Formats: sequence, structure tokens, C-alpha cells
Amino acid sequence: MKRRRSSRPARRASRVLILLAMLAGILVLPAQAALAAGTTYYVNCSASSNGSGTQASPWNTVSSVNSTTFTAGDSILFAAGTTCTGQLTPGGSGSSGSPITMGSYGSGAKPVIDANGATGPVIHLLNQQYWEISGLALTNAASSPAYRSGVLAENSSGGVLRHIRVHDMYIHHISGYSGGWYSTNAGVGVQTNHTTPASTWDDVVIEDNTFDHVDRIAVAVTPDADGQGTNQTTNTVIRDNTITYSGADDILVVKNDGALIEGNKAGYGGAKEDCPPSGQYCNRASAGIWMSGSNDTVVQNNEVYCHVDGADGTGFDVDWGNHNTTFQYNYSHQNIGGFMLLMPSFSFPGEPTASLPSDGTVIRYNISENDGTNAGCPIAGTPGHGNGVFHFVGNIPNRSGSSVAVPQIYNNSIYVNKSGLNTPILYSRRGGSVTGTLSFRNNAVFNYGTGGYFTTSAGSVYSNNLFYGNHPSSEPADTAKVVADPQFRNPGNANTSSSYTGADAYQVHPSSPVIRAGTVISGNGGKDAFGNTVSATAAPNIGAYNGTGGNLLSNAGFETGALSPWTQASGSTSSVTGTAARTGSNALTTAASGSGANQALTGLTPNTTYLLTGWAKVANAGETLAIGAKNFGGTETFTNVAMTSYTQAAVLFTTGSSSTTATVYCWKNAGGTGAGYCDDLAVEALSSATNTVTNPGFETGTLTPWAQSTGTASSVVASDARSGTYALRTGVSASGAIQTVSSLSSSGTYLLAGWAKSATAGEEVAVGVKSFGGTETYLKTSTTSYAQQPIFFTTGASTTSAGVYCYKNTGSSAGYCDDYTLIKLP
Repeated sequence: MKRRRSSRPARRASRVLILLAMLAGILVLPAQAALAAGTTYYVNCSASSNGSGTQASPWNTVSSVNSTTFTAGDSILFAAGTTCTGQLTPGGSGSSGSPITMGSYGSGAKPVIDANGATGPVIHLLNQQYWEISGLALTNAASSPAYRSGVLAENSSGGVLRHIRVHDMYIHHISGYSGGWYSTNAGVGVQTNHTTPASTWDDVVIEDNTFDHVDRIAVAVTPDADGQGTNQTTNTVIRDNTITYSGADDILVVKNDGALIEGNKAGYGGAKEDCPPSGQYCNRASAGIWMSGSNDTVVQNNEVYCHVDGADGTGFDVDWGNHNTTFQYNYSHQNIGGFMLLMPSFSFPGEPTASLPSDGTVIRYNISENDGTNAGCPIAGTPGHGNGVFHFVGNIPNRSGSSVAVPQIYNNSIYVNKSGLNTPILYSRRGGSVTGTLSFRNNAVFNYGTGGYFTTSAGSVYSNNLFYGNHPSSEPADTAKVVADPQFRNPGNANTSSSYTGADAYQVHPSSPVIRAGTVISGNGGKDAFGNTVSATAAPNIGAYNGTGGNLLSNAGFETGALSPWTQASGSTSSVTGTAARTGSNALTTAASGSGANQALTGLTPNTTYLLTGWAKVANAGETLAIGAKNFGGTETFTNVAMTSYTQAAVLFTTGSSSTTATVYCWKNAGGTGAGYCDDLAVEALSSATNTVTNPGFETGTLTPWAQSTGTASSVVASDARSGTYALRTGVSASGAIQTVSSLSSSGTYLLAGWAKSATAGEEVAVGVKSFGGTETYLKTSTTSYAQQPIFFTTGASTTSAGVYCYKNTGSSAGYCDDYTLIKLP
């Protein structure tokens, strides 16, 4: 997933002005940003004697730092490759534009500050501001927990303190209370203490740090306890940090306004639950990234995985009393409690914000992969309060009178494909029925598990979602839903050699049914999880990806409203019209006979097989419309559609040894009296076109390795073949044949295409697939001429085989099948 910086204004504008002035050869500073000259102090704890603090005569102990009050523009630098033992409590504050900086000098490993098991922070700033700390390694390991932190900046001044920046640090093995209060048990804690008037911070930046084995939490910007009234810290940025094995949570902001949490990667948190002595704050529940009592928080482009805490254990959490929280572009996987926790309102002494239901919550363009289990993680937990992709602690938080009163959950991609996984998609600890409403639109839900959905109060909106796999009885009613395989690329990240890994696995193939199948949502953010534009007026995709899937065709859904770059085929004129579209607003409409459109493709690769798919229908049943390819260095190939409802066609064509072009077309065959329609065409190169079905056209003249289905025997006959000499003929009812195809890839997306017809019009013959780790899928035809039945399916996480079949269920005459193809999509 591409990381994008926030579009918010830069917070250190004075520095930008300084830089521009320097580049112009002048130095003009605002009066309030005057730079102090500053002094640089050097510390080398491996020096044999304590010096004066110059580079030639450095200090060699932290006590020299602690006994000094620094001023604006000063720097404290520690020698690279050395270790200092003790805790740092330097004095003084910087000023706007002239912070005090702490860092390193020389080459080699980051200087280490080791508090050696002492209680408290490794670096402590109390009522100090304008500090920047970078380039150090902090540690404070001990055999038993206590209140310990890496960097702790406290404000008990009764006012606003400004500018704390901690970056490029390695903070590890901090033995704090994993069930204790947050900022005093953090890798970096920025804390407001109980004061009257209230204390707050402005301009807190924590970025590009590495945290490992910090108890409780890597980053916390919070008050010192619950019950801080309504005052909020402003302009907090927590960005691009890497976090592993936090004892409990990973990132938390409490009582913040406008916090930005982006680009962080956090894994394996929540394994500990050590609490302080009895009577002190204790909370053993944890989640990856969360907030409470905060306004306008944006959480984007983060990855949280393998959180193991059994009390909550989700990757993300919108907790009590929040207003206008946006979660977007995040990647959550293998978190034991699920992807997203949503808390109801509740009351506790001195905390007025908690009694307000969180409102304005938007959850969009996120990816959840196998949340609800720690399978595949190096550590694991057991959910003590259940789990769910969307995990509600109680009823749905709705706020009366709010402009966005209900949770808006849209354009997320949900993937549940682990054997035996029962993670619900919508879950509440209250049970299967909750009060309150939500909006659930344009979400792609791939569900091979057995988990379902709670029911809500009347007024919830479920629209244009994809529900694929198992369909529990609790699945929401959605008149515009899609039930086909979303065709994710490398779903589940099972193929480690794929170019589509991590969040990129949840882009889709160009033949995916999600493309242009969503509904327009006002205020949709304008971008998907991968940086693609999301229109404010045109139909979006379903799921977190809004691209074309790498479709080699342009204007494939005719959504420009014009034909170009398609061209008229010879014959009667075709046109792009705003009627009869399958998705979006437009489709190609042909004339009644001998009419269609072509698109010339260039830049193809010789000796390469391509998959052409498209959707077509005819106004009059029995008339035919062809989707096909020609001029590619081989024999023209096409598939006819004769249905009055949109039917998908799949065509494989292989370029010649020197061919780099092809012509793709939609063509209404001659002799008809009604129009034809085409929409949503796609072309994709295949890395391999190996047909994994043996004896796919029955041309051996025998059934082997196909086997009889239960019921009336079927047979191979030298008549009614679609191609070649032989075809499969079923009995009149309860009859067919099945082949178990082995050596498939687990979590692989496949196309099965077979051809079927019935001897008697109206009786149905099915082409299908089952026993692949998902729900049996089939398509039926009742025509007396061969019709193609293309089916896309994804194998289970531990399934490497599938049963493909031809079957006639009922009737009075035979059915026929021929020319099976089973290929893996790249």
C-alpha cells in the first residue's frame, strides 16, 4: 500500500521560510522565530575522564547532562558506538525555531542510554518544551515490571507547552507495567498531568522510530489518568514507526484534537498483562492503534498484525467519546480480536467525554486479512470476549443530532480464508441482535469461514457489497449485492514470490466483478488504498481498490460515454448509450444485425496467452452476440452469447511468435432483429495457460480420469461434440461426471470454463466446481446449443485440489458437456 503524507498544512512553517530564504541568499526571520546561536555539548561515556563537554574534552557521565540547564539552540550529542548508564533529566527549554536537540556524533551504532533497571523514564522532560531527540538507542530492562518508559515528556504547568519531536530512535526492552497507565509505561510518552487550569501540548511529532519489547505501549500521547475534562492536545503526528512485541498496545492518543497517525507498522503486541500494585490503574485489555476522547483523528496507511491480547485484541479501535475519526488505507491481518473495535458510550467519574457515543466514525479503504486468528504468527492468544472483523463491544454507537451519527463502513476489502475460522464479519459482545444503526456499503467480503452478522435496528443501510463464499442466514439483505469471487491478486499473501504482496494482494484482476459495481458515496475521500482516484460522480469499485486491475483495454466499460478508442466494426453502426449498462452508466449497444465495435491492442508480448473476458446480452433470446479476438497471429477465436440477461464470456488467445498486436471485438451476428449489448470487457496476460483438466474434451473416447457422479450413468459419445469428435452425455436426470484436479495452489484464483447444452430446451445442465475449500459454485444453461459457463473461484488456505463437474439434475432427455479449461490467474 502506498504511503501518502497528510494533506494538512506543514506545522513547522518557520523552518520552511528559513530554508527558502537561505536558498535565495538572504536570511529573513520572523521576530518570534529568532534563532539562538546555541552551544553544542558532547558526551562520550567511554572517555577515561569527565571533561568540559567539548568534542575534544567530552563529558563521560549522564550526571553532567543532568546538572546542566540548556537554552534555546543548544545540542547534546552522544558519541556513536558508546553506552551511557543512567537516566537523563536535562534542564531547560528551547524556543520557537530554536529547539534544544539531543542526538549523536561520529560514525557507528546509535549511542545507547541504558537506565539499567531503574524506575522511571530513560529520558525525562518535566514542564519543558521545544525539544528534539533523535539518533539514540534507549533501553531499561529489568527482571520485574515497574513504571518505566523510554522518553517521557510531562506537562504539569497548567498551560500549553509546545514542540516535542522524537525521531530516528531505537527504543527497546522497557520493562514497564503492561497493564499499567500508558504514558508512564511507554517507549515515548507525552503526558498532561492533572492540573487546574488544565495542561495540554501542541505540536508533538513522533516519527521514524523503532520500538521493540516495550511494556506497555510504544507511543502514548495521553493525560496521566482518566477524568481530564475536555481540554485537548493539538497537532500530534505519529508517523512511520516500526513496532514489535509491545506488551500491550502499540499507539494511543487520548484527549487529542486533530491527531494524525500514519505509516506505522506494528506487530506481535498484547502478550503481557502485568498490572501495578493493587489500587492503582490496571487495564489488561489492549489493541494496536486506538484513541479516546479525541476529535478529528486520522489513522491511515498503517499495518497492524498478530495482536494477541484476548480482552480486545483488534488491530484498531475507536474507543469512547470520539468525534470525527477516520480510519483509511490501513492493513490489518491476523489480529486475534479482529480488525476494528467500536466502543459504546459509558460513564466513569470525572470523565464527561466518555458518556458521549463516538460519532463521525468513517472506516474506508482498509484491508482486513484473516483477522480473528493468530494463525501464522510467532505468538498466539485466545479471544476472551469473542472476535469479529468489526468488533462492537455493545450496541452500535449513534449520536443524536450529529451530522454523521452512525458508523460509515465502506469500500473495505475483507478476506477470511483459514480452515475452520468462524470470525463473524459484524460481531457484538451483546449477541446476534443489537440496537443502533450503521451504513455498510461497497465492501468486498470474501468469507470462507462460518461467521455471520448481527442484526441491527431498522434504518441500517447495506448496499452494493460483495458477499462471496459462505452465505450465513444472517447475511444482510442487499438488493445490489454481488456474490461472485472478487478475484483478489495473491489473496492471503500465500504466494511469497508474487509481485502482489502485503496490501497489494488485494488489488483485483481486470475481470473482477467488483469493478464499477459500487455506489457513489458523498465525501468519499477521493482516493482508494492504492492512490487511485475515486470519482465523486461515477460508480466506484467495490472494496479498497478502485483501479482497472491492469486491464489492457481502454474505456472497457464505455464509461466515457463515447466510443473511442473503440472503432466501428464494418456493417451497421453501434453506439455507446446510457441504457442497459451492467455496471456504471453506459454500455455498447449494437444494431440488430452485423454490428459491433473493435479495439486494437498494441504492445503485446509474442507467444503469450491472454485472457479476454466480457459481459454481453441480446434483446431477443436465441440471437447471438460474439466477444472475440483476431489479428493476433493465430486463428480468430470468440464466444457467442444468446441470453437476454448479462452473461460473462471468456476467450483465450495466444499471440504468434512475432505478434505484438490483437483486435478485440463485440459483434452482433447477422440475421437478428434486436440489439445486442456489451459491457465490462477486460484483457489480461497470463503467466501460464496450462489447462489442469485431463481429457478436457473427452477426446480419448473414454471417461477416465473423469468419474461417474451418483445416480444415472453418463457416457462419452461420438456425437454432439462442440469441437473434436467426442463429448460427455449425461443421463436424463441425476447424472453427470466429475474430475478431481490435483496440484492446484492453495489460496489461488482460478478460471474454470466449460461448455454445456441440453437436448430439450428448458432443461438445465450445470458446469461447476466444488471441494476447493470454498462454497460449491456452478452455472447452468438450458439452451439446445452449446453455451460457455465461466466460473472464477479461489482455493482454500490449505486446499490444493478441486472437483470440476458436468451434471444434469432433472428432466426427460440428455445433457452434453465439452471442452473444459481450468487455468490459474497470475
